[in-house]
Amino acid sequence: MTLAGVAPAPRALADTRRATMAKTIVGALAPLVAARARASDGVVIVEETVGRGVEVLAGVDVVKVNYTVALASSKARVDSAKFFVFGVGAGEVVEGFDAIVGGDGATPPMRVGGARKAVVPAALAYGDRGAGCDKTGNACSIPPGEDLEFTVELLEVK
Repeated sequence: MTLAGVAPAPRALADTRRATMAKTIVGALAPLVAARARASDGVVIVEETVGRGVEVLAGVDVVKVNYTVALASSKARVDSAKFFVFGVGAGEVVEGFDAIVGGDGATPPMRVGGARKAVVPAALAYGDRGAGCDKTGNACSIPPGEDLEFTVELLEVK
């Protein structure tokens, strides 16, 4: 009831509820947006599934993963593998891929059974050289300066 003893119109009440919900959502998302902005120079990782198995120890463990990689600008898939094996932190993959699996300081290492999606900036991938280029340095499957989107599933820690 309002001061005049008349209930607000249903539409006005719905608009008030929407505005309150929007403020609540914006308030809840603000720390996430700030964290994402702080991570703009590094890998942005989204935990899709938290694994329950063994946690990866970077610089020590060899892992088995399934992964896909796409260009961030066009979403075109450029690579994928099932049962791919590499040493985490051993320089066998691009630095950003190591960070996804082994953790990056802000995000803990993966656990077996876990799945992550991540955006890896070019500086932590193939940088200004690109990858899969022809002999003249043109027609690259991963163009120079391209950010990459990874999807990774951790299958095993060896």
